[in-house]
Amino acid sequence: MHIITELFHVERCQTKLKSDFSTGKHQWEQVKNASEESKIDNGYYWMKNKSPQNWHYFKVKSPVSHFENVVFDTSIELISKNEHGHFGLVWGFDKNMEILNRFCISADGERLLIMQFQKNHEKVFHRFHKRLLPKINVNQPIRFTIIKMGNYFHFLINQKNMYICHESQFNNNDHFVGYYVEPGLHIKSSYFEIKKLTANEMEVFTGLNLLMD
Repeated sequence: MHIITELFHVERCQTKLKSDFSTGKHQWEQVKNASEESKIDNGYYWMKNKSPQNWHYFKVKSPVSHFENVVFDTSIELISKNEHGHFGLVWGFDKNMEILNRFCISADGERLLIMQFQKNHEKVFHRFHKRLLPKINVNQPIRFTIIKMGNYFHFLINQKNMYICHESQFNNNDHFVGYYVEPGLHIKSSYFEIKKLTANEMEVFTGLNLLMD
């Protein structure tokens, strides 16, 4: 049985990046070639993977450190799909893209996948897979939220906590965060927000505490 080991009192929530995609202010990638396409238009960030076999990412420079308590929050809409593909978020990587973390769901809304992996999926260092019951309605915008608090990551879909894992299971490179799109998928996003949390750990009293006093 898992016992909660940390509770925090949040004193301050500071927005470090807020993209509503009305402008190109934050320099999200905009590209158009034979294998991928992304653009900012009409208040959305549009992303399309046109490759038959390679996944793509669309990134921005992260303004926060892995030592900090942070929140990554975004809404993603699936426009067109390949039933076997996945889409979501990537974070914790640099320009070399050697090791990445990703948090995504399948295009049919039935599976959740969270993992740390090597470029080209040559090696997987951590992997969590869950069948979603009931499945996510992919015909509506889906909210993806990652909360890093203390030593743990919390992964939420539509504000529901789906998985909690120690930070040691993920790559902690601070350089970039972005969207993950597998072949045949076309998505758009209305916002991406990164917040820094100032929080103090609270003492938790349990039966074990009382026995040890």
